[in-house]
Amino acid sequence: MTDDSNPIELSWEWDGAAKPTIRFSVEPVDTDAGNACNPTNSRAAMTFKNRMSKAIPDSDMLWFEHFDRIFNHETSKASCLSPRSPEGHSPRIFWAFDFGEEGLKSKAYFFPGYTAEMMGKSNLEVISEAISTAPFSSAENLEAYRMITRFQGKLAKATLEIDMLAIDLVDPMQSRLKLYFRNRETSFRSVREMMTLGGQISNIGLEKGLCELKQLWSDLFGQGEVEETPLPYNNHRTAGILYNVEFRLGNKEPNVKIYIPVRHYARNDLQIMRTVSKFAGGGSMPRKGNKPTGGAYVKAIDTVL
Repeated sequence: MTDDSNPIELSWEWDGAAKPTIRFSVEPVDTDAGNACNPTNSRAAMTFKNRMSKAIPDSDMLWFEHFDRIFNHETSKASCLSPRSPEGHSPRIFWAFDFGEEGLKSKAYFFPGYTAEMMGKSNLEVISEAISTAPFSSAENLEAYRMITRFQGKLAKATLEIDMLAIDLVDPMQSRLKLYFRNRETSFRSVREMMTLGGQISNIGLEKGLCELKQLWSDLFGQGEVEETPLPYNNHRTAGILYNVEFRLGNKEPNVKIYIPVRHYARNDLQIMRTVSKFAGGGSMPRKGNKPTGGAYVKAIDTVL
């Protein structure tokens, strides 16, 4: 789940004018996970799913059953022979929960590596097939996804590492499809290319966001106005830049998010905290909407740590 092998990841989301949301992701782990009888920890995922369905009965599992069958059930024999997936880790599925004003929202994350390896295809190819055959999916309502595949097709095959696919456990017509990929290129010029999908997405909101992101990037990594210089080389499995491209059926274009890998490239925790505090408080880029003050952020971190 995390770089230090912790099966739980906590997060705090600030999104525009909405109130902040506390979130956590979890990988259920069985007591015998990793041994000869349970090499891929598959039983824990099924047990967790059954218990979650009872605890959150309004979860819509239609899409979950579809993607789970493709990425997990159909590859169970192959995974017994190769317990570590091509993604470089053994988990097959993660779960995530958002604690918002409207109640608890649940999500599921799938890894395509086993299926791709078994079928002799790329991760993106098996994800594309899974999405195109999902209930309610059609050529007419996948315009946003085609924008993603067009962009990927113009890049060198080794440029993007397709990592996982996530869905909301709600009505499929309301669920987001979230594709996560990693790019080892770490210059801000590359970030700009990823965030716009090679110039396919262009609007005032995105340009404003990129300006704010550039300021945060510069403060975190000390690169100033230079966009062509990459961050220092790091060969860790989770180094590089992680992106999330999300859309719903019928969307004309996707929304792109970036996960800034401070653990690999920033100087230390104190520098990260001060930089995020400045950004959260407005700094030189005032932001409208509900946002944490720099002092509130520092106080929260001090309380947690």
